[in-house]
Amino acid sequence: MKRTMGDIPQGPVKKKRWDCLSEEEKRLLRCNKNKVNKIKKPGLHCDVIKWMDEEAQRQGVTERGRHGFIVFDEMKIQGRLQLRPDFEIVGLVDLGEFYQSMRSLQTGGVPKAEMATHVFQLAFQGCEGFFFPFAWFPITEIQPINIYLHHWDSVFYLTEHRFFPHACLCEGSQANRDFIMGHFKFSPEYAIMNKFTVDNMYDSSKYSFIMDPPRTIEKLRNNLEKSSLRGTARSFKFNGKHILWSHLKEAYLHDKTNARAPVTSCKIGDSHFQLTPATRMRNHLAADIFSDDMLELLYNYQEFKRDQKGDDDSMGLTREYLFAANLFVKIFADTKPIRTMEDQRLMELDATLHWFLDWREDVMGSENQTPKERNKAYISDKLHLDLCSMALGYKSYVHTITTQFPGRGPVSASTNLVALENMFGCIRASDGSNANPTVLQYGSSVNGYIRCCSLKIRNENASRK
Repeated sequence: MKRTMGDIPQGPVKKKRWDCLSEEEKRLLRCNKNKVNKIKKPGLHCDVIKWMDEEAQRQGVTERGRHGFIVFDEMKIQGRLQLRPDFEIVGLVDLGEFYQSMRSLQTGGVPKAEMATHVFQLAFQGCEGFFFPFAWFPITEIQPINIYLHHWDSVFYLTEHRFFPHACLCEGSQANRDFIMGHFKFSPEYAIMNKFTVDNMYDSSKYSFIMDPPRTIEKLRNNLEKSSLRGTARSFKFNGKHILWSHLKEAYLHDKTNARAPVTSCKIGDSHFQLTPATRMRNHLAADIFSDDMLELLYNYQEFKRDQKGDDDSMGLTREYLFAANLFVKIFADTKPIRTMEDQRLMELDATLHWFLDWREDVMGSENQTPKERNKAYISDKLHLDLCSMALGYKSYVHTITTQFPGRGPVSASTNLVALENMFGCIRASDGSNANPTVLQYGSSVNGYIRCCSLKIRNENASRK
């Protein structure tokens, strides 16, 4: 008769596994055993914020490390109803009591349940790298008003427990954009004038709004990809010269097929130009397009055209576009902290943004073009807003941190959604081949992620997290 797992006594097995743990790991498991119930359930819970505070103390997070920003994003999950062990139904949209009250007013008191298809996750990221996902909500499609409520509730509870967010960072979806613009009377000019910064309603500090730099750079590539002389959504033009995606492709193909010494060591390949819906979402492919290697290819191709065909400089503005985007990539990939507001990188950030603003002014002031042609000659309005938020919001955030901690500013390379996206990747991987967990699985996976990050494994004279 075949023996099953049910026939194996589990008590001795569990005891053996327990004996294999170090004393520190045993202490952490005992300490966390009764703290994990709340994080498994959706919502913003004080117990989780207290756990976050204790974890920061255990890790030795400094006072400066408790200052940082809030990040939030969405993750797709399975639309499925399940029962908890206490017979509570999970899998429905749950955005808190205020949301339920508003829904009751909208439906005339008739209860209306919705199946959740996504999760809205909030996390805190400190200046020194401390990261903690403290709240999540099952949703279908998040609305700006719900982002507003949960975001400012988070700021309040974090401040109560001595965590000080000075900015929020998110990707450029329409709901996120509307949430930000709601603080500025839905006026782009007013938002730019105020540098995407408002007064923090819970203390005397300033609070900034920053669009995720890697996603914004990706959109710069996507907008350029649509730019051609005819038949596409964009046809970039500045000072009478075109900025075209074909210039990049021609330079790459020329180097690949005709140059005597192709730049075989550079990162540029066919995958950078033969984009699919999946590869178009890869941030590193967009960063590579704006790399020094691509600038070199474009420069060499322009020299070839000048020598062989007498072309003066038809690709000059395309090179300027690449150079501006290249500065964005370098600034937000720099791992050295910005210590003062006179830092050269902040000056370059200002100059690069002003290049785009000058371009916009040139296009909008063109009288010999129709409104449709002017719209095609510049990047999309949404991307323009995202660029301004990324640059101006980040600079305001740096000013806030360097004012409170002179000489110890933030690191640009850490100002992104990478930590949160990595957490989503870990959660997807924790469920095996199932890339989209259910609500029940998501809560348990977030709990497991926090507990795993809190364990520190020591190997003789080395240690890793």
